[in-house]
Amino acid sequence: MRISAQLYTVRQIGDLKAQLELVAGTGFADIETIGFHDLSPSQMVDQVRQSGLNVRSAHFEWWEFESRFQDILFLLRELECHVAVMPWLTPEARPDTVRGWRAVSGQLNIWADQLAVHGVRLAYHNHDFDLEDYQGVTPLGLILEQGNIWWQPDIGWLVAAGLDPAAATMRYGDRIISVHAKDVDPLAGQGDECWRDLGQGVVDWPAVLAALGNTGCTDLFVEHDETLDHWRTMETGRRFLTDQLCEGV
Repeated sequence: MRISAQLYTVRQIGDLKAQLELVAGTGFADIETIGFHDLSPSQMVDQVRQSGLNVRSAHFEWWEFESRFQDILFLLRELECHVAVMPWLTPEARPDTVRGWRAVSGQLNIWADQLAVHGVRLAYHNHDFDLEDYQGVTPLGLILEQGNIWWQPDIGWLVAAGLDPAAATMRYGDRIISVHAKDVDPLAGQGDECWRDLGQGVVDWPAVLAALGNTGCTDLFVEHDETLDHWRTMETGRRFLTDQLCEGV
């Protein structure tokens, strides 16, 4: 498994160039992008190429799949990226019925088929709202009923939702393509106050990494939703996961 950087973690520090410089400076070679970073597709491609970093995966929001699908294909092709991820639904767009979630699942299935023609796999990234029970099923379960949609578990959100992340990843292990390696302390406060640098929360990382070793997970994307020290978070995350993987050998 590669240890990679999720650019959402460093979104506050400046433009894409500054973000790429920080993650490269903290020792990363691989990244996951978020949308188009307020650039044209060709401008984004140029900046990423100049950085020397590899795009392993790319997040695009629902509206971008709806209205910028050709731009997505261009970006993925030019950056030689073979994984696209739909990261979430805005609160107003979230269904509150099984029927509504089946419609979401069906649309994701259509996009997954369209991407597959171009050698790209589509994954879904969970939060906590998609882990809620709806008449014995969860939105995540309904989405993963589609045979062509992969899963990118967010370990922090699994724990925040009260789940055992190792057990949860084993349940859908054959659908996992990568994870967001995010730590959390659910008792530390409300909202973003609960997120922690890797190794400083309550996640049992040896158990999680052992479970992921039995899946097709290719990347561990270091993430922190609201860090106050971006350099420390990225460097700490990379070193922590490197040590954990070495200990697990």
